[in-house]
Amino acid sequence: MHRTFTSGLCASIGFLLLLAAGCGPKQPQPGTVLDEALQVNRTVDTFTAAGLDPSGHDYLHDMDGGIALSPAEVGGRNTWIIWTGGNDRFWDVISVRSAGALDFLKTLSSYPGVNGSKPLPASRKNRWRYLGLVNEPCFKPADGPDPGRWGLWLDKRDPNCAGGADPFEDEAKYPGVRIGARGTSVQGKQIPVGSFYGWASGIVGLRLFPNPDFNDAAARKWDPVKYYTDPNYYNDATLIKPYRVGMSCGFCHVGPNPLKPPADPENPKWENLSSNVGAQYFWIDRIFDWDNDPTSFVFQLFHASKPGTLDTSLVSTDNINNPRTMNAVYALRPRLERALLAGKETLAGGSRNNKQFNEFVKPDDPALGWLTKFCEPAAFCQSPSTSQAPSPTGVLAARSEGRFRFGGWSWRSQSCLSQHRTLQRGVASALQSPGGRKADHANRNSRSQEELYVLAGY
Repeated sequence: MHRTFTSGLCASIGFLLLLAAGCGPKQPQPGTVLDEALQVNRTVDTFTAAGLDPSGHDYLHDMDGGIALSPAEVGGRNTWIIWTGGNDRFWDVISVRSAGALDFLKTLSSYPGVNGSKPLPASRKNRWRYLGLVNEPCFKPADGPDPGRWGLWLDKRDPNCAGGADPFEDEAKYPGVRIGARGTSVQGKQIPVGSFYGWASGIVGLRLFPNPDFNDAAARKWDPVKYYTDPNYYNDATLIKPYRVGMSCGFCHVGPNPLKPPADPENPKWENLSSNVGAQYFWIDRIFDWDNDPTSFVFQLFHASKPGTLDTSLVSTDNINNPRTMNAVYALRPRLERALLAGKETLAGGSRNNKQFNEFVKPDDPALGWLTKFCEPAAFCQSPSTSQAPSPTGVLAARSEGRFRFGGWSWRSQSCLSQHRTLQRGVASALQSPGGRKADHANRNSRSQEELYVLAGY
């Protein structure tokens, strides 16, 4: 059943208005909104960034050509690929405000159509070809509804995979936020709290989290068959799904390693993937409207963007038709240094409050001192953003904008605050390799520096 153009238009307007939430004067001010972590008194120090495991193993070691990384760089790459910054709440709200057009739980499913029902257009078997999304290694498609996961057709980890278990799922080491239904019994089934990294989903960059709103009442209403087959059911704005889906940086930035592409792109190994080459095969219209419905305004909105060319600055700049490539992040040092030739921007207003590299790196640092020459804090900047467009706010702020656009900060995520410094440290180191606001989220302030090891490419 197609959604009408009018209802799709209304849903799209609501969708875009939600993305812009927080910009108006009537919105809550920074520092006044508690995210789920602060609501249960979880502070920054309770979110520890994942680096090497106790045995010294780097789970993602085979990526990026197996390049040797320092422990801080390992932490940065882990954050880049795995950490979703608490935005699972944001994407869950978007699935409602978009009138069901965007539903990552369906994107993760391999429902084949049962008893004459319509199959999902994408599954693990054609996810790369149809959506341009990267299947996570060590998974296989669902062979039936999983009673342990509320009847959903989700990818399953292959027990024979040599990669071993996902260390980021360790709830004891990385305890998630116990709130709502998490840690309670729902309809006789124990709902785990889970890790704050979530569970691997079968798609690189998407992580599964138990939905804290999925209580007994929601479970009684839940019907997995209707979720896949009945538009009146799955488009119901009051429907509460058992899982929320979070998005990491890797969702838009991981792609096939051009020096070692997979023999079968639907079944890559970690050694076939690069963390910074960019998701240059995205079909964003099909991702943001899982039903691929040409009568939907949401579909038409994103269909204007050619495959692989989405500009993630579209929310702030409206450059949805930017024809340049999708988020390839490499060779940032020479790209930054070109900005010294022109493009000096005077900072004003809120831009003067942004943090700059100068506050994290000393000018005489032999490895990273060059990062301080692009900005005079609270005065001016000369730097492009971490994607394509020039940014007068500085590269750190440009990198942070992505978090805001995709829900990491707009919902005051404590997880975001903690991981932020980890990623920042990671990016700073990688920037030199060849080839700000007050913390009101518990999870931003413990990990900003490792981000710097990742964003520049190796």
